[in-house]
Amino acid sequence: MEINIEKELQTLKSEYNVFKEGLEKQETLNEKFFKSLRKRPAMALSKEIRDRMLGDGLTVPMIIVICINTDWPMLFGILVSLWALADLGVSLWVSRKLGMNNLLNDDVRTVTEKITGYRKFYTGSLVASIVPLTAMLTYIFMRLYDRADDDATVQLITVSGIVSIVFAIVVALLQYRKHVERCKELLDQFEEQ
Repeated sequence: MEINIEKELQTLKSEYNVFKEGLEKQETLNEKFFKSLRKRPAMALSKEIRDRMLGDGLTVPMIIVICINTDWPMLFGILVSLWALADLGVSLWVSRKLGMNNLLNDDVRTVTEKITGYRKFYTGSLVASIVPLTAMLTYIFMRLYDRADDDATVQLITVSGIVSIVFAIVVALLQYRKHVERCKELLDQFEEQ
């Protein structure tokens, strides 16, 4: 009878070890699955901030070349370049501070704080850019109106300006909406866990 109980205990122990190994493998697979599921929106957020920094970096030489070749004041080019460099610096600082490149390597609480922090930065940067953008557009239109010779040119500048501004606002709002959806999707995935 003792031999039977020992054999049963040995059998139960080996079954338990097999079950434990299977459970550990399942947990590893689940973690890989959740990580891959989160990777797409996380990569989109990282790409979003990289694209922003690339755009800021390209703005500086482009505006200088435009000012040199089109007889625009160099002061205008310098001010726009400073605005782009400031945005580049802040974006780089936020990216490093939040660790956007290693977003998924932290625990759930830290990742959700990073995503929330990036959302606040994105919204704040949009609001903060309204003043310099308004000043830049005002200067551009004043300069174009000053150079206009007749009413048809003034009307063309006005219509082109309105269409361009409306188009830019629509694009900015669509990008903002897409950004919010990516952040929400990523946050939802972390909250489900």
